[in-house]
Amino acid sequence: MTFKKWTALLIAMMMVVGTLAACSSAPAEATAAAEPEATQEVVASEPEATAEPFTLVFWHTYGDGEEEQFKNVVLPMWNELHPEITIEAVRQDGGQYHEMIVTSFGTGQSPDVARIDIVNTAAYASQGGLVALSDYEDFAALKDTFLEGPLSTNLYQGGYYGLPLDTNCKAAVINTAIMKDLGIEGAPATMEEFIAAAETRGTYSLNVSGVGDWDLYPYFWLFGGSLTDEGFTKASGYLDGADSVAAIQTMLDLHAKKVFTIRDVDGSVDAWDGINSEYAMFFEGPWFFGSYEERLSQGIIAATIPTYNGRSASVVGGENIAVFATSKHTDAAYEFAKFMTSEAVQLAMLEKGQLPVLKSLVNNETVLNNPVWSVYMAQLESASARIPSPNNEQIKQVWSDAMTEIFVNGADVQTTLTAAAQQMDGLLG
Repeated sequence: MTFKKWTALLIAMMMVVGTLAACSSAPAEATAAAEPEATQEVVASEPEATAEPFTLVFWHTYGDGEEEQFKNVVLPMWNELHPEITIEAVRQDGGQYHEMIVTSFGTGQSPDVARIDIVNTAAYASQGGLVALSDYEDFAALKDTFLEGPLSTNLYQGGYYGLPLDTNCKAAVINTAIMKDLGIEGAPATMEEFIAAAETRGTYSLNVSGVGDWDLYPYFWLFGGSLTDEGFTKASGYLDGADSVAAIQTMLDLHAKKVFTIRDVDGSVDAWDGINSEYAMFFEGPWFFGSYEERLSQGIIAATIPTYNGRSASVVGGENIAVFATSKHTDAAYEFAKFMTSEAVQLAMLEKGQLPVLKSLVNNETVLNNPVWSVYMAQLESASARIPSPNNEQIKQVWSDAMTEIFVNGADVQTTLTAAAQQMDGLLG
């Protein structure tokens, strides 16, 4: 073979080797290029180690002492449980609060969660502003932990649009000296006992301020009356039923016998003043006992309202906590609402006079050791809610007008209650 042929063969072999080398390196390069993509996909699919922190806005109208307790005692408890969720607590002006909430529905500037008056809960729900908390799976079990009266203030068209947060009611305020003059030691156990003794006195022994729902409902219910069915959907057959007519007639009879006086009708002395020397008893909220020791030194004590026909009665006040429909974190807001109704938080706020809403705390040692809290918590077990309705103000007016007709103008009880029931039927819902 000539030199030229060997040279040509050698060059050809080198080209083949180079080509094979190039071909064998291509998959390695492709694999190397693909590796970062595979690693990136794994990283992208991994969940975050912790949830992104966010803030819930909480509106309230707490007073100075309550706000301090909330910030210094309650919030640290929440922060320990949920460090990723900041609570921005905003204290609002109580005088403008209702208007602010209604306005926020139109502007989209509502809070995530808020403490609201029980009488406004149904109205806010009817405007689509609140979340139906009864839609949550755990609500059925949760609602059984609450006292029935405070819980029912959250009811609207079969759903619950809040949780009871703090509560109050009326109980009996007793002048023990006057009771002793009537032959009763301490508080009377029954209204029958009290009435029999007071009828012989010749002057008013029991006082109520006016004819409004907060004033007269406790007496109306105590003497056997009823406003509506249990679902607050119908007044006819209840407000104008035989038991309700009899309840109003009992009040009229006691008024005629000078046992029972209505300040705004008779021009009699206000209960807060008259209990010191004129009246044996009236019904009032726990705020009357700002200083129990001082009241006790005056011979005035708190007691549950005496039973009539074996049952006591009262009217519920207080506030609820509700989740707003515009919140971006409704589940978290619901968790905060539940947290605020927990035993630990309820007992913490009790230190500032906020009565708890839980059945489990009625016989709690802290409650039982306080002469005011123990009475009002016991009374709450027989306390009922005013009708939870978006038309609350109109319903109140129907009641007040009917009672004015009866107690001031002497209108027929049955006729007046029947007309009032028909008016209420159109307002319920």
